[in-house]
Amino acid sequence: MATSTNETEDEREARWALEIKYHAARTIWKVRHKKTPKDKHTWAQWFERKFGENLLSYAKRMKKD
Repeated sequence: MATSTNETEDEREARWALEIKYHAARTIWKVRHKKTPKDKHTWAQWFERKFGENLLSYAKRMKKD
């Protein structure tokens, strides 16, 4: 994505947050059922706690977009 010269700092931060969420989902998709190294939760549970959205629901929504 190209950065617009008119993009405010808040808009840039919001865009970055969406990109972080997207890349986190892509990174953990194949290991979503495995446990995280420091926790007894799965990566899918980590995603939901971190971003407030179920990983599968997020993936389905992104597939539509």
